[in-house]
Amino acid sequence: MLQDKDIPVLDDERLSEETASNARDDATGASEARTLTSQINELIEDVRVLARAETEYYRTKLSVNLAATKRVLLLFGVAVVTGIMAIIALILGLLLVLSQYVGPLAATGIIVGLTLLVASVTMGMAIKRAKKLPLDENNS
Repeated sequence: MLQDKDIPVLDDERLSEETASNARDDATGASEARTLTSQINELIEDVRVLARAETEYYRTKLSVNLAATKRVLLLFGVAVVTGIMAIIALILGLLLVLSQYVGPLAATGIIVGLTLLVASVTMGMAIKRAKKLPLDENNS
């Protein structure tokens, strides 16, 4: 077990002397050893490394989410297509109703209702899955 007497402690005077001497050594040695151009070159290289790392990070993040995103887009496409079909069925049904006034009204209501039901269910599934995608950096 570590006790207080086993922990080395520096005196305040000795600590301030060592800090001052280290600062003097660093100031003179650093200015001679590292010129401004070498520091700029190191900075440029650091920026390049950072840019490569960020690019790789987002590329990996996109590839992970790509399969889930494809499913969401497929469901969205099905919802859009069935919604358009519902509008077409409604228009055709209205034309049939206007042409005959009686029987096609019930058929039009059933077709439009079922088509809109399919569109709303698939759109709901797409929205639910889109909310689960970990695209936000704060959630990952």
